[in-house]
Amino acid sequence: MGDWWQSLTGDLQIFYAIGIIASFFLLMQLVLLAFGVGSDFEVGEDDTSGGFLSIRSLIAFAFAFGWTGVLMKQGDSSTVLAVVVALIVAFAVFLGVGFLWRSFAKLGESGSIDYRSAVGKHGTVYLTIAANRGGPGKVEVLVQGRMRVIDAYTEADDDLAPPTRVEVIDLVDPGTVLVAPR
Repeated sequence: MGDWWQSLTGDLQIFYAIGIIASFFLLMQLVLLAFGVGSDFEVGEDDTSGGFLSIRSLIAFAFAFGWTGVLMKQGDSSTVLAVVVALIVAFAVFLGVGFLWRSFAKLGESGSIDYRSAVGKHGTVYLTIAANRGGPGKVEVLVQGRMRVIDAYTEADDDLAPPTRVEVIDLVDPGTVLVAPR
């Protein structure tokens, strides 16, 4: 390995070093992400940054820069051309990773069920609901095209036992509905 490294020109050694180090950190990121450790440090949490300047995007930049430089130099390109092309490719990858993770974040933010769309829908009692908001029960209701079991209260004078047909009349909180017998 030492002979191979010594046979490289200085600029090729720099490109290889950047590519190898970035590859190590990229591999570590993938392993940690596979085990559920996926948080990332982002500079600026406001809407203007969009999460582009992050550790993920910087590692992707270095990875693309290093290996593009290696490929360009091995293709007998000049150092200046290799640096320019490597910067262009690295910046494109940087933006691509930024857009990708930004779109993933939007999926996470809007992926939850909006139970307001359940108001007016009919369903059945799944677990007994105590009368006069005495305690929560559960109802099965079709929400956003999927059958859901939702926490529910009722203002009815009698307990609502399974399989009583009910109508969702309001929301108690974002994850709990108010039902009335049908």
